[in-house]
Amino acid sequence: MDACFEILLSTRQTLDYLECHQETFTWGDVEYPQGEKYYLWGKNIKLVEREIPPHIIKRLPLACGNMEWLNFSVQGKGLDLLESEVNGSEIDWEGKSFDDFIKLILTEQPQWVVIFEWHCDRIDSLYQQNVSECICQIKNNLKWENKREGFLVIGLPENETNSSTIAGEIVRPDFKETVLGYH
Repeated sequence: MDACFEILLSTRQTLDYLECHQETFTWGDVEYPQGEKYYLWGKNIKLVEREIPPHIIKRLPLACGNMEWLNFSVQGKGLDLLESEVNGSEIDWEGKSFDDFIKLILTEQPQWVVIFEWHCDRIDSLYQQNVSECICQIKNNLKWENKREGFLVIGLPENETNSSTIAGEIVRPDFKETVLGYH
């Protein structure tokens, strides 16, 4: 699948539930970290911490754009397997499903953002949703019979419900361009 999936978190607290890894090399009986730190959820989902891409920062609403976010790229086979699952295939997640991963990583976060970009360059809509609605949004977007869109989901507490905006309607006064539109 040609899509980028990022998660912005306001704290590291829920990362404690994941397996943390970092490649090392040994020099003179001392181990040194090499490469980026990453987290695993089962065999299929890998979170790699990285800088927030500038085009994403520009697309965040003002209230979110000025925060100190931790950005994680979701890699591995998880999204491809979820796409197969929502389109009728039987997937053995071995107790580490994509749904459980999203619930675990987002539910206890005070603030979060999920970014789903088709072709890693397309954001069509901005939603404010709770974790359950966000999972439904991701799954509906992966159904082959549905029109696919790129989107940002700004997290809401679980007891609140969603709202949405077409991406081109959101304008940040500190930018001359339409924030989520394409100009």
